[in-house]
Amino acid sequence: MKINGTIADSYGLTDGASIVLYRNGEITTLGVSSNKDGYFEIDNDDIKPNDKFHISYVGLKTQIFKASELKDASIYLEEDVEPLDEVVITASIGKKPKNPPIGKPKKWEEKWYTSATFLLPMLAVVTAGTIIYIIKKTR
Repeated sequence: MKINGTIADSYGLTDGASIVLYRNGEITTLGVSSNKDGYFEIDNDDIKPNDKFHISYVGLKTQIFKASELKDASIYLEEDVEPLDEVVITASIGKKPKNPPIGKPKKWEEKWYTSATFLLPMLAVVTAGTIIYIIKKTR
């Protein structure tokens, strides 16, 4: 079965909207995003007329349609404006593992200033500085 249509919102055609097949209340791997003109199309023999497609976009209300309703469909997504009680922003460079990796306990115990990520750029800076110093002294 083939489904297709265009998706728009209050600003015009919506590119990047998600159209995903749900079966028995669970998400499947069958889906597509709308193109820059808001157009989408899926042509797959596994699509049944009663299959449900969730059409969503960030900041807009998700809508659910049966496959039989998505033939040359024109879909309008409304804004989903709900105030947030609070916003929490966190940052992390990663968590230290609870147990050291098997066979590599030294790497697990390394300090940040002994890692290659830190040492290689520092080595490059020192090498460049040394070369510049030598050039200046030989002139």
